Amino acid sequence: MAVLEQIRTKAGWLILVVISIALLSFIIDPTSLQTVSNIFSSMNDVGEINGKTVPYQDYSRRMEYYSQVEQILYQGQQGEGAAERVKENAWFSFINQDVFEKEYEKTGIDVSDIELLDLAKGNNLSPIVMNLFADPNTGQVNWDNINFFWANADGNTERQLLINYLEDEIVKNRKYEKYSALINKSDYINSLQIKSGVADRSTNVEFNYIVKNYSTERDSSIVVTDKEIKQYYSENKNRYEQTESRDVEYAVFSILPSGEDFETAKEKMEILAVDFAKATDARQFAIANSEVTPSAKYYRKDELNSDLAEFAFSATKDDILPVYLDNYSYKTARISDIKNLPDSVRARHILIRYEQTQESYDAAKNKADSLFNMVKANPALFPVVALSNSADGSAQAGGDLGWFNDGAMVQPFNDSCFFQPAGKIMLLETQFGFHILQVTERGKEIKKVQIAIIEREIRPSQATLNSIHSMANDVIVACEKKYDKFIAYLQEKGIELKKENQVQRSATRFGNYNEARDLIRWIYDANINDISDIIEIENRQQLIIAAVTKIRETGFSPIEDERSVIETTLKLEKEHQAEAEKMKQAMTEVTTLEELAAKLELDVKQSVDGTNFGSMYISGLGVEPKLAAAVSGSEENKLYGPVVGDMGIYAYSVTTKKIDEGYTEELEKNRIIRMSANKSFYNILIKAAKIKDLRPKFF
Repeated sequence: MAVLEQIRTKAGWLILVVISIALLSFIIDPTSLQTVSNIFSSMNDVGEINGKTVPYQDYSRRMEYYSQVEQILYQGQQGEGAAERVKENAWFSFINQDVFEKEYEKTGIDVSDIELLDLAKGNNLSPIVMNLFADPNTGQVNWDNINFFWANADGNTERQLLINYLEDEIVKNRKYEKYSALINKSDYINSLQIKSGVADRSTNVEFNYIVKNYSTERDSSIVVTDKEIKQYYSENKNRYEQTESRDVEYAVFSILPSGEDFETAKEKMEILAVDFAKATDARQFAIANSEVTPSAKYYRKDELNSDLAEFAFSATKDDILPVYLDNYSYKTARISDIKNLPDSVRARHILIRYEQTQESYDAAKNKADSLFNMVKANPALFPVVALSNSADGSAQAGGDLGWFNDGAMVQPFNDSCFFQPAGKIMLLETQFGFHILQVTERGKEIKKVQIAIIEREIRPSQATLNSIHSMANDVIVACEKKYDKFIAYLQEKGIELKKENQVQRSATRFGNYNEARDLIRWIYDANINDISDIIEIENRQQLIIAAVTKIRETGFSPIEDERSVIETTLKLEKEHQAEAEKMKQAMTEVTTLEELAAKLELDVKQSVDGTNFGSMYISGLGVEPKLAAAVSGSEENKLYGPVVGDMGIYAYSVTTKKIDEGYTEELEKNRIIRMSANKSFYNILIKAAKIKDLRPKFF
């Protein structure tokens, strides 16, 4: 909407530009005109993949398509995260088209119509189909639902759109599987590699050792030169590859009610509670007066918090719970009903589905009425009728759903099961279709209570809102958009300065705050030490004033940003090497590990369990790969060292070597294959595509 609003407000400017270009076209050569056209069209690109731009209009169309798919798949109840899911699905569709499909084409990978048919409803079902049509109770694939779905769309636009979507997803998934298998099979494992691996991993050694642990105190005499820092950076530059990000310092002013607002809200709630106490129908009164619709659920005592449980299971229907504070809401409650109900029931049903047309609905209703009358007249026919008519995975079990708890099913179905006696056959409708339902067994009945709760949120008054906005505006005025003054003013007023590092351009959250896209856009338009205006996020519940303190661009982190870390690393290396030299010198004066230990005043320790060349972790020591590699290649009863490890400087002597005859070439081959299978071509292809995601400019 923000983009459309900009187009509306700037329509006059846009028209002027179009007219100007039209006039200029008479005097500018076609090449120059094309350049101007490209400049304006690139402003509406949401990204670039493999050098190919993704226009805003194309991306919007894809989003609309995936939004329709979501509506159909989730029957309009997508829930939280649906909008982000649509955006990401639309974006990945371009990545798949311009990255992966090109790779599939190069290698000749495709999916034939016959193969698609087999994957959709044949003997080799695609994981896409298996996941979509798995029975939620058993996890087994429901073949009736599969066959029902892939039947002729009968002119149903929504169903045909979903069929096309699933076919595309099945094909995409199958191509990905084929390409992945091709990559994994491309690794050649020669016999020498296998033999070497077996030798390394089947030879387990036990050893004695001494360790000079690293000191926590730093040696101030050690100096690292600028030349050494530059050399280290150059030799390890890949470690400093970075993606685009920003560091931000900010002050936040939360829109929260004041103490006075709490008092006012409590007074109003207590007035309402007087009428609530007199109401003859507590539930209806609560529905009419509560900001949150009271639950229709009947609760056990242990399902409620202690205070509410104590009231609900000791009070009468005429009693009222005094007004109490729960976070930012005032509440009061009455008992609206008491019943003896089971915690669980066992039931069976026959499900008759219908399409979203009047003709299909009428046909399903007539069929449901007919079958209902049949099984009501002769309940013994229920399993037979379910087996041949129910569009549900339970059909194979005669419609039996097994035992389930209160609240496990959708409301109309749940209420029919728990509020009706066992044996009664009922006909009802839910969003899934028509159900012929019978409860076959009921669990032990216990006392349950339905509670009518009135809840009123405490909101900031206009005076409170004005005060909070005034505090934030005072910061803007006092700092004059200068970073130093911004920091000084916050310190003077005791306002907390918060920090958020490595903020990504595509982020929708900022720290602990949601719905922060406006703030993220400002951050990426700002320069270092720029101060923002007041930015409202989280549906205007938080006021943010921010300053950008660091800008990182995609590429390699500058050496100056890494200098202090590199300097510390090199100092530690020099300290460790100095310790190693001391141990090396001491070793020239002894012949055994015991003598060396005595000279250095260290204890001789024994390794626990065997260690081999493939070991990363050494029992009793921890992760010491350098030591593991060294001892694996050493001879018995000789003094070795020093080894500069992760935790200290080691000297050691191998005491025994044991060959594990059970570690075969076949095991080593399987190990190498598993390692190869873990290699991800996905990230390699994505990186090579040099993808530029510019969607945050628009969404």
